[in-house]
Amino acid sequence: MKAVAIILAAGKARRMSHPKALIEHEGGKSFLQSLASTFGKAGCGVLGVVGSDEALVRDQHPSLELVTSPNWERSLLSSVKAGLEAAMAEDADVMLLHPVDMPALRVTTVKSMLKDMERGGTEGELSLRPEYDNATGWPVVLSRGAARKVLDAEGDDLEAVLRAINPRRLNVKDPGVIVNINTPEIYGRVFSMEPKLAPPPKRRMKRAGASNGAGAESAPASYAASSEE
Repeated sequence: MKAVAIILAAGKARRMSHPKALIEHEGGKSFLQSLASTFGKAGCGVLGVVGSDEALVRDQHPSLELVTSPNWERSLLSSVKAGLEAAMAEDADVMLLHPVDMPALRVTTVKSMLKDMERGGTEGELSLRPEYDNATGWPVVLSRGAARKVLDAEGDDLEAVLRAINPRRLNVKDPGVIVNINTPEIYGRVFSMEPKLAPPPKRRMKRAGASNGAGAESAPASYAASSEE
């Protein structure tokens, strides 16, 4: 089963002082680097979807595969579709959608969700979404059939599309699935400092088989999640 994680990083950070993909998470890694590591350690391929501040995000993440959302200003669903099209072109059997401002996700959670999907088979229109403390979280996992339904959906409301495909819920013990660090106030409560940019990457050739950085599995305190990039 080929799984590809689609990290949604195209939106404009209207409430943050920096693009959220570039903000430091832990150990000098950006939100985007940290999530790429998490998904990579869980056995996923990784695609980042970029739009606003695209040049800056690409410059900061030279080793990551990034695709452009041409209609990122229109809606989050437009960016989701750009990522799904790229992942399906890479023959992904399963696709995982995840916002870049939720970097506390644990590797073990991703592995559990993939294992659960694999048990059910990847044929048909299957989808899965984590739940923590009765709150619905991310990532959303889609089979190819479910991904096609999202691609064919009309309108701009991603949550309405997800309600229509009605993902099965999986209870997890990971508050990271609902930790949404999308304001300076939340960042300050989590890290006891103002949001800051991750340091520039070291320019070196990517080794064959090397991972896309390293990320922690721990999750800070839980906050209400949103689908905003």
